[in-house]
Amino acid sequence: MSGTPELDQVAEARRRLSVHAELPRTYWALYGIALVLIAGIPIWASYLPGGLPGVQWALLVVALAAAAHAVIGRRRSGVHLPRRIGAYPGARRLWLAVLVATVAGLVGIQLLVANGLRPAALVLLVVVAVAVFLGQVRIRSRMRDDIAAGRVTP
Repeated sequence: MSGTPELDQVAEARRRLSVHAELPRTYWALYGIALVLIAGIPIWASYLPGGLPGVQWALLVVALAAAAHAVIGRRRSGVHLPRRIGAYPGARRLWLAVLVATVAGLVGIQLLVANGLRPAALVLLVVVAVAVFLGQVRIRSRMRDDIAAGRVTP
């Protein structure tokens, strides 16, 4: 038996487990690119006379790639963390705030494009993309902190 007290062993196990809540830099880079492309669909479509054909298929490919990444990561690591945000008390409010900002930003972009204000929509796209990106990074950080502190509920 090791000389480390049991509570310290539990804390160390939680810290090791919390690493699995982090995502690689490649994921975040691709997430940022996809975020700008998807949130800017009304803007990009307004520049083309026929709109953007095949957008649904492109969105399906992005969604399937994200789902595949999550499944492969869980299988590879063998760690199955709760997927619903309600399991992480430190991240709930921030997740809700990011969700509200995302919806408001997308509606704002759509309204600006509909009124012919594409330059303003592009500026808003940058603001929304940065806010959502930083919010998602912070949510992941809070999820990791909740795992390390043992606050995750099943």
